[in-house]
Amino acid sequence: MNDLLYNRKTAYIAVFLMILTSIFILGGNSLRREYTRILNVAHGQNMLGIDLEFESNLVLANSANLLVVAGRYLDASDNRIVDIRTILNEPGSASNLSDWEAGFDAMARVIPIVDDLLRSFNDMDISPASANHLTEIDSNIRAAIRRVNQSAYFSMAEDFNRTLQNPYTNLIAMVRGVREFQIVSISWGE
Repeated sequence: MNDLLYNRKTAYIAVFLMILTSIFILGGNSLRREYTRILNVAHGQNMLGIDLEFESNLVLANSANLLVVAGRYLDASDNRIVDIRTILNEPGSASNLSDWEAGFDAMARVIPIVDDLLRSFNDMDISPASANHLTEIDSNIRAAIRRVNQSAYFSMAEDFNRTLQNPYTNLIAMVRGVREFQIVSISWGE
């Protein structure tokens, strides 16, 4: 037994395993800390206090309000109305997303459709009350998108995802239960 403990090959393997274990522990702790920091930014625990879940819920609620106004002037079988209703009823497009990421994904998918639908009202003869509702919906969505784009989430998440492209870092992340962040494209009125 003592011969095994004093064997150089065994000592080298033991040292290698200790180094590998420390890399996984320290690297995993660092990844986990950065992951938590980005989650905190996404949940409004930053200098600006912008909560992505709140902003996505605001956009989705205004999209539902748009459906009410659109129901007065357009046929219910209009593709845009059907698409918005589908997204609002089934917000998650991927099963591996958390609740706030599913809302964020739904927001990114609904925005181009809502933008197109709002633009179509420019050529219609609508009542002043409906025009006021549409203006309010448009300004609420624009403000939410502006706040989301001002948050540091996108740049931080992209940097983190780029870090995970390294195979060793990715292996550590898998062991520690850390995954990539969802990056969506949000634009309005192009």
